[in-house]
Amino acid sequence: MNINRHDFYERYQRGELKVALIGMSNVGKSYTATRLAEHYEFSLIEVDKLIRTDMGHESMKDFAEWQGQPFTHGYAEREEISIEKETIATKSAISSKKSNTLIDTTGSVIYVKEDVLEELVNNFYVVYIQVHEDHIERLKNDYFSNPKPLIWNNHYRKINTKSPIESLFACYPELLEARRKAYEKIADKIISSSKILDKKTDINELFKLLQPAD
Repeated sequence: MNINRHDFYERYQRGELKVALIGMSNVGKSYTATRLAEHYEFSLIEVDKLIRTDMGHESMKDFAEWQGQPFTHGYAEREEISIEKETIATKSAISSKKSNTLIDTTGSVIYVKEDVLEELVNNFYVVYIQVHEDHIERLKNDYFSNPKPLIWNNHYRKINTKSPIESLFACYPELLEARRKAYEKIADKIISSSKILDKKTDINELFKLLQPAD
């Protein structure tokens, strides 16, 4: 949704601002969304929670274990189910009539059905939290230490000289790059994760970072 700074403020004051945060898992979306909801009274909708509730998973770890890795048996079928559930959950979040809606999307929101993604882009101010290059290694490690379900969308391939896990690490940058292009394509605003995660960035500065340039 293409709006200027004046429109941003006007919509916020009327309780009609709609913002969607996009970006990779563990990049800082949920951290940012929670801060904004607490201090600027946004109505926060966490799509991950909607999906977990629908599927009966008590935690993100349970969800990740159910989905598995792209080299495990049945992963492709479970990936399809995840995308279907995510499409439904994202559609539900978009339909919210709450004041100043803030959607914390999943990292794979770019893979939901085209009509739902188009509805999100047309009706929400989309903010992309971009992975700073210094954070890429952390994200790779977090993928295993703090597991979340991840849609690989055919970006994983077994490398002959590597184990399945080593191949996963090797293919991760390719997934990041493919997603970067997809995120940028639908973003109204791009913010570096270095700004989001910097402890010197207070909540008021964070709110300003969200806003359109003019």
